Amino acid sequence: MKDSKVIHKKSNILSLIAVNLAIAFIALESLSLAFYFITQNQFFYTRVKKQDQVVEDIERIGVRLDNSIIERLHPFFGYVQKQGTFTKKQINLQVNRHGFFSQQEYPFIKTSKNQLIIGIFGGSVANNMAVDEYETKLLSRKLKSYPEFADKEIVVLNFANGGYKQPQQLLILNYFLALGQEFDMVINIDGFNEVALSNLNNKSQLDIGMPSVQHVQPLTDLANDSLSPEVMASIVKISENKKQLKTTIDGLQNCQLALCNVVTSTQVKLLLKDYQQAVIKYDKEVKKSKADAQNRGTVYIPKADTILDSASAFPKMVSMWQQSSLMMNQVSLTKDIKYFQFVQPNQYYPTKRVFTQKEKEFTIVKDSPYIEGVTKGYPLLLSKVDDLQKAGVNVFSAVNILDNTKETVYKDSCCHYNLVGQEIFANYISSSIIKVFRESPKNSKPQKSS
Repeated sequence: MKDSKVIHKKSNILSLIAVNLAIAFIALESLSLAFYFITQNQFFYTRVKKQDQVVEDIERIGVRLDNSIIERLHPFFGYVQKQGTFTKKQINLQVNRHGFFSQQEYPFIKTSKNQLIIGIFGGSVANNMAVDEYETKLLSRKLKSYPEFADKEIVVLNFANGGYKQPQQLLILNYFLALGQEFDMVINIDGFNEVALSNLNNKSQLDIGMPSVQHVQPLTDLANDSLSPEVMASIVKISENKKQLKTTIDGLQNCQLALCNVVTSTQVKLLLKDYQQAVIKYDKEVKKSKADAQNRGTVYIPKADTILDSASAFPKMVSMWQQSSLMMNQVSLTKDIKYFQFVQPNQYYPTKRVFTQKEKEFTIVKDSPYIEGVTKGYPLLLSKVDDLQKAGVNVFSAVNILDNTKETVYKDSCCHYNLVGQEIFANYISSSIIKVFRESPKNSKPQKSS
């Protein structure tokens, strides 16, 4: 009889535990459903089967989970993306034969007089703007909301790649003009790489005017077989991180419950943070490496005579940026092309922006290799904006455009924006362009390229 009571009591306890666990699970699942709906703007169980935003974000910042090396050395541009990668057949998007994310091969020739060709130049922020355009038509919809562009078929061509900095944009513009590429408008988004990455070049004693040491040095080291054991170990670590990311993302795509999606998405973000830290460590190991392939390798990258101090280095970087800007504007004028330039906002140049908790946790890294270049270089670079404007360049400082939103706008520890930030930037670009057209009577309508 006692055994029966004990068994009954244990059964009640187990039932109570089961009920509590069920209630807890339902509560967590409900919270997860609400979180997913807020962030993805759709109900989890009836969601469209496509990559989650976290996967999109990872791909946008250049982490290709199925490719260990995605760049290729280029004889004129320094490096480009591997042809055929980042394929999205549903929107006909991939890396074209010239190494740019695009829906078209270049040169693209107009098929209608009503087409308005816009070339986007710059680094990864510019590249993201172009890719977003292919997916959402964000920039073209903003422009077409103005009467001046309402009846135009806007064709955006991407000539940007992660890490590009002047004079790469200048060289690429001239190269494709020589090939016969038509442009009605050129948009150059830059500033960050010109000081952040040029500073890393200087620290590595690589000529400031050369392509980013972060991108071109690994490729030349591989070509010259000059990687140190420490650098190789860092590459292995990065590769392992990418494998973990891929495995976790595969699990994310197979989640049947919203709770699973939230937990796995958090794991992906933490792994991405580890990946970014591994990249920072790799940069440090490259700097420590004393291997010198300049005289015995087959790929030649000019070295500087010495590492410049900040007082000498940053004026040189900014002068190169300023001269490249003037020349891009000048060559555009000779071809009857409207040139627009935007100095991009970032989280390391101090403004009045109040960062969200998410941004503080994931997007601001105290030992980021970009901080010194931005904090020392941006004030000097921005001081030249007025001079460029007086010289007739349609250049705009966008460093403050994210200050008035309380939402999260940055998505990584470099300088890239989520869809909220992208829309704010696209709004600013389109409104700046239309302002120029309306202030110049002769430009009341977009000009046709010659």
